[in-house]
Amino acid sequence: MPTSSLRLPFPALPDALAPWRDRNGRFSPLRAVVLAALLAPAVWLVYRAASGDLGPRPITEALRFAGDRAIETLIVTIAITPLRKLSGWSKLIGVRRMIGLTAFFWTATHFGLYALDNGFAPAKIATEIVLRPYLLLGFVAFCGLAALAATSTDGMIRRLGGPTWGRLHGLVHPIVIMGLVHLFLQVRLDPATGAWLAGAAIGGLAIRVLLARAGGVGWGGVAFASAVATLAGAAAELAWFAAKTMRPLAPIAWANFDTAFRVAPSWWAGATVALLAGGALLFQAWKRREARGARPAAR
Repeated sequence: MPTSSLRLPFPALPDALAPWRDRNGRFSPLRAVVLAALLAPAVWLVYRAASGDLGPRPITEALRFAGDRAIETLIVTIAITPLRKLSGWSKLIGVRRMIGLTAFFWTATHFGLYALDNGFAPAKIATEIVLRPYLLLGFVAFCGLAALAATSTDGMIRRLGGPTWGRLHGLVHPIVIMGLVHLFLQVRLDPATGAWLAGAAIGGLAIRVLLARAGGVGWGGVAFASAVATLAGAAAELAWFAAKTMRPLAPIAWANFDTAFRVAPSWWAGATVALLAGGALLFQAWKRREARGARPAAR
């Protein structure tokens, strides 16, 4: 039988259903690894639900899990562009859409579980959203992410035009801020995770500002952004205690420098920015050294 007449028993998956392939249709190890990392939390949540490991209030636990993954994935999404510029690794931009759509998936799951927890009663849900500021912020962020997800395709980029599309998707930054405030306003016991994420996000924004104004970031810029992240994490934690408790703020601020019992979330935020941005700079330096070594010696 001629090779040209061979047919598969089922059609090949289109690119939209094969996110492990690059734009040329080839298998991409980077995209495959990122896809596996993005799917892992969902698999873990399904496993916990199937094994009855979500506690006495499984919907509430799943709701919180989805919300945490949503804000974490969203922060990773906005980190892709500065990391790509710092590292010079252009392939990173190819996974940004995948990560952003995953952030929307977790946000939609979070909202869907909230609706389920309220019996899918539209009047009750609408009333709760209007009366509770943190729910209103979360709902606005959800609607914004829905608009970004709907316009994330190549066809919508062509239809809207590059500049308009860029301005629209620049709204991801205020959406991140709304998501972080939404997270902080509903935390009742420990704001550590929120402070860490807030500090890391603001440190990442500092990197973006430096890239936009200076055109590049060196080790001094990384140190500056890391310091910004540390201070922002500490400020976020202090703001939560000021809004939620009547405790004096001075001991809480001093706790950022006391490592006897824990490492403060502000330091985790600074370390996150330093490790990611510093690692990107080291990767760029390694690639440049490798490129110089591959050049033929001058005669």
